[in-house]
Amino acid sequence: MESESNKFSVLLDSARHRFDIIRDADDVIDQKSGTLVGFTTTIIIGYLTIISPQLTGIKLIEGIIGVAFFIVSTILLIIVNWPSNYSFASIKISSNQEYLNKEEKELLLQLISDNESAADKNYKKLQKKAILYKLAIYLLAFGSILLVLSKLPNFYV
Repeated sequence: MESESNKFSVLLDSARHRFDIIRDADDVIDQKSGTLVGFTTTIIIGYLTIISPQLTGIKLIEGIIGVAFFIVSTILLIIVNWPSNYSFASIKISSNQEYLNKEEKELLLQLISDNESAADKNYKKLQKKAILYKLAIYLLAFGSILLVLSKLPNFYV
């Protein structure tokens, strides 16, 4: 019986570890997106105040499209960073009294199931955030290229 209980404890630890990794990855995406929000905002303000008044014709259009990409990228990064409701692996004893009446094996199985369920729900949210983050990075790259092209004097033939 001790060996079986140990097996379930190891499984529970594994499920908790997966939950923690997903939570940490989510925190990293939030930190990166927060940093990029500041960066893109600075570039937008700087470009609009310093460079755009000097542009005309096609260069102005490139600059405007580049700034638009930056603005959309910033909005996506804000969405990524927006607070979300996450599932938790822990339980509230006051609302789950039945956990107190379970045997150890049954309780460990229930806790493993709770951890896996919470991790799966949070992983789905993390995937959505990662997709939005990648899209924001692509827009940021394209916007940067357009802003650089708008400042090159002899790019077009």
